[in-house]
Amino acid sequence: MTSITHENLPELVTRELSNKIIRNELKPGERIFEAKIAQELGVSRSPVREALRILERNRLVEMIPRKGVRVTKITAQHIKWFYDIFEALYGLVARKAAENADSEDIGNMSVALKKIENAAEKGDIESYFINIFEYASVGMKAARNPLLEQLIIELWPSSRRIQFSSLLFRADDLKKNVTYFQRCSKYVEQGNALMAEKVIQEYARNEEAFALKIVNGDKK
Repeated sequence: MTSITHENLPELVTRELSNKIIRNELKPGERIFEAKIAQELGVSRSPVREALRILERNRLVEMIPRKGVRVTKITAQHIKWFYDIFEALYGLVARKAAENADSEDIGNMSVALKKIENAAEKGDIESYFINIFEYASVGMKAARNPLLEQLIIELWPSSRRIQFSSLLFRADDLKKNVTYFQRCSKYVEQGNALMAEKVIQEYARNEEAFALKIVNGDKK
């Protein structure tokens, strides 16, 4: 880990640990030791302790009495809960984006979509992962609902972790997967709110099915 020297230490420690959990560098069930993290980052234990409390709220770690802090496991039940919410909230984003997007929003969506397409063409999982969240950010701005945007961003730690773990097994599936974003962009540009919402809900169900296959040990 790189030493951190910044006044907002808990936020930066949270980001560092989140990235390691999302990318499976810290494994499910692995213990996290405050003293070790503090030493590696060159900070005191206080910001590490505060970061761990944030990570617990984000369901990335769990604090077990007398056993310390461990990285949470991704279970089938957690995936089902998550995608129930994902489908509802992102479906609403797509619908509202189709209703409210202006020409600038549509242009920004086109730019983000092109990045996704390029990453899919190259089989570049890291770039694809980064840019699907950029696309989501653009869509949320177009939806013109700050409360909806806030709710979704609060779910992003879980979203990033589940989606990254799925993408590791899908380098050959990215071109097929990108069609959901292409169709959504088309319907947003057309102002077809019903179809924009429908295609994102379809995407959510597809993502859920794949994530469940992974957690159940079927990685084909």
